[in-house]
Amino acid sequence: FSALNAACWGGGILLYVPKNVRVELPLHALSVLTDGGTDTGKIIAILESGAEATLLSETASTASDATGLHCGSIELIVEQGARLRYVNLQNWSNKVWHFAHQRAVVDRAAQLQWTIGALGARLAKVNQHVALVGQDAEAQVNGVMFTQGRQHLTYNTHQHHQAPYCRSDLLYKSALQDDSRTVWRGMIQVDEAAQRTDAYQTNRNLLLSNDARADSLPNLEIEADDVKCSHGATVGELDADAKFYLMSRGLDRVQAERLVVLGFLGEVLARLPLGGVGEKVTRVIEEKLAQHV
Repeated sequence: FSALNAACWGGGILLYVPKNVRVELPLHALSVLTDGGTDTGKIIAILESGAEATLLSETASTASDATGLHCGSIELIVEQGARLRYVNLQNWSNKVWHFAHQRAVVDRAAQLQWTIGALGARLAKVNQHVALVGQDAEAQVNGVMFTQGRQHLTYNTHQHHQAPYCRSDLLYKSALQDDSRTVWRGMIQVDEAAQRTDAYQTNRNLLLSNDARADSLPNLEIEADDVKCSHGATVGELDADAKFYLMSRGLDRVQAERLVVLGFLGEVLARLPLGGVGEKVTRVIEEKLAQHV
């Protein structure tokens, strides 16, 4: 699929921020897929040294039952001392097939905050790779998945530490309804040269149905001998005590479940950048909850 995108792509989004330029307002890009359409676009963001920007790229379908195929890619290049806040909100219809290869390169003393909202698609297979190639580079990777029906979303994340004194922090959370399924496979890879690495990965899953399934597969591959790395994963059901507490305060069952789910996802949503980006993502998730919870 990566080769298909490289061969067939014919458009997309390019963000280029020159050296030491700071873009104050967040930028918003929207890509819409028509019924039966195919999207093979690219998203490329290049921040030269000392630059700073916030980008929200959103995908959607023209109708809730629109079919289609997306085979795309994302390339983020964050040069020395630059700072990029990037939010990718995937909200295709539940009949779209979604394949994507996504990669970021973070250079010396640069910072990347990358947040993924995965709400749509019938089937999604996404590879997300963050390479920390310069000393003191930092990456925060966040993910929110909300699934229903027979959706199947698979996200493979890779935190690749290639230089010393770098930091990475990954937090993925998913809430699943009906017969839906999520698969998260995470890897922290630390090269021999990447001494004094500080890396974390956490995946937490909330099952809202007896038929939903979440597979969580964290991994570590460490070749350096002076590092701090850890990972954790949990799968659990809705907290009955929390739901009972809210219902005892006058909320009905649906309202109580909705608040518990929002509270569960809130840890990731709180990490979103300001300037309307966080509000946008939260609003879309609340609309999904209102439809299905």
